[in-house]
Amino acid sequence: MSENQPRDEGGEFGEKVTEQDILKLFDATDDPFLTATEIAEKLPISRQAVHHRLGNMREKGLVDKKKTGARGAGWWATVAPRLDPEVAASADAADREDAVALEELQAEFDAA
Repeated sequence: MSENQPRDEGGEFGEKVTEQDILKLFDATDDPFLTATEIAEKLPISRQAVHHRLGNMREKGLVDKKKTGARGAGWWATVAPRLDPEVAASADAADREDAVALEELQAEFDAA
């Protein structure tokens, strides 16, 4: 996908992909893990760039991986992406009296 990505006047790629962009992809999928190729298909950077970025994120403890073959690996997030400021404000403003304890939810789930 990034092979066709436009560069600016200085030769730099125009659009920047952040660690948060990558973490959001993990959060948006129902799959237990993603490959670097799958991530690259959704972002304007190459598979090699994704792999390099995932390696750096792994060193920071943001993602982890498991080898799935001689050359393949599955990646998953070990942290959640930061909330959008508007969503964070909404969550902070939520009525705490309406909140349900995790233990109550688990008991309700186990009873079903």
